[in-house]
Amino acid sequence: MSKSGGLVVVAFDFGTTYSGYAFSFRNDPLKVQTNGNWVAGSEKLISLKTPTCVLVDPNNQFHAFGFEAENKYTSLAEDNKHHGWKFFKQFKMMLHSNEV
Repeated sequence: MSKSGGLVVVAFDFGTTYSGYAFSFRNDPLKVQTNGNWVAGSEKLISLKTPTCVLVDPNNQFHAFGFEAENKYTSLAEDNKHHGWKFFKQFKMMLHSNEV
């Protein structure tokens, strides 16, 4: 890596409802790559973005983000095992508050 800059450029879209990312390498800047691997709960929808939601386990440790968080929490709730888990959805605008 040269001292003039990095090897990769990354962009995050941290949205109110959905989030995504894209990146390209400095040696091929016009080849922009995105994540096309996020799969919705039905596993029939493939999306470049994923819901802006986070699942935290009963020990207050991060567990999952996006579709994975939604799918896991839904599964826990269906089995009545969701107690103690924390699911946060569409929280972006609340981050502007000092009360978070």
